[in-house]
Order: sequence, then structure tokens, then C-alpha cells
Amino acid sequence: MTAVETTPSTTGFTRNAMIACAVISPLTVALTLLLAPFDATAEGEAYIRALVADLGAYALWSWVGALGTVTLIPAIFAVSKVARSGRPTLGLVGMILAFAMALPFGLTSDDTIYAAAKAGLDVPTTNRLVTQLSEGTPTSVLGFTFFLSLLGFVLLGVAALRSAAPKWAAIAMIVAPLLIPIPWFAGLPDTAGGIAWLVFTAATTGIALALPSR
Repeated sequence: MTAVETTPSTTGFTRNAMIACAVISPLTVALTLLLAPFDATAEGEAYIRALVADLGAYALWSWVGALGTVTLIPAIFAVSKVARSGRPTLGLVGMILAFAMALPFGLTSDDTIYAAAKAGLDVPTTNRLVTQLSEGTPTSVLGFTFFLSLLGFVLLGVAALRSAAPKWAAIAMIVAPLLIPIPWFAGLPDTAGGIAWLVFTAATTGIALALPSR
């Protein structure tokens, strides 16, 4: 009897699901910045006052953020699989660093602000609480791993230059992580941050589309 090789029925679904995650995860961040009802790139008490002033809208954005978090790991796998096909070692290093973005280090500052507002804490007290959580705990140093994850994505972009991914997508992956922190450091409006994440979304989508069909 002749054996007939068949492609698993889930192959196409898995590929499409990974591509979808590569679109959804960074896009949720872009939409949060572009559509947020307050200045999301503000800092300190100014940011807290803005968030508390429209506390009712936070529930929606927290669920949008949760969707982005759930789809982040498959998105990293999708980009990494393509990048590693171009330069395996560099792609592996980039993937390891990129995964720092997916590590659960605790509540986000927004969750803390929301909980503090619900508990009736005033803005100065909330600001001290957020500062202590981000700077005064034994694992506070892990907050800097976000920048390591951005470096990881840059390395994935470099590795993807030798893969089947479009060159524009690989270049966008190199550039976008460098643009993402700028709005916060330079005090630019939310739109600037949203555009940086849209570039990142285009990069992850373009690279993920180069995933092999089997």
C-alpha cells in the first residue's frame, strides 16, 4: 500500500493564527495611544490626574491591553521563526531578549492607579505608591527589561534581513523599537507614540506573513 503524505489540517490555521497575533498584539498598543481619552505619554501626577479624571473608560482599555498581552507570545514566536531562518544565532538572541516584554513582573502602573483611585487615595499618595512600586521593590530593576526587549526586536529585524521577509518589514523592525520610547522621553503627544507602534505593527505583520505554509 502506498502511503500518502498529507499536511496536517491545523497547519494553515496555526500559521494564520500566528500572523493574526503578530497584527493584534502591537496594534492594541497603537490604538490605546491613538484613541486614549487622556495624555498617555504624560508622567507622574499629571498622568495620574488624567487617568483618574476618566476612570470609567479604563475598563475598556484594560481589556484591550489584556488582548495584546495574550497575543504577544505567539507574535514573538511568529517574528522569531522567520528571523531565525535568516540568521539563526542572532535570531535566537533576539527572541530571548524580546520575550522580556512578555514576562509578568506584576501589576501595571495603570492597574495600580485604578485600584488606588477606587480605594479613595489622593493623587499625591497614588503617585508615591506608583513610584515605590516601580523603583523601590526588590525586582524594580526588572522594569528596565522593556528596553532589552526592544533591543531584542531590533536584532530580530537585523536577522530578518536575510530571511524571506520583505526587506521593508525587516528595516521597519529595526527602526520601530528605536522610535517607541522617544515620545515619553521627549514629551511628545500620544499620536507620536501611536505612530511608532503602527510602524512596529507593520513590521511584525510583514515579517510574520513570510511564515512557511507548512
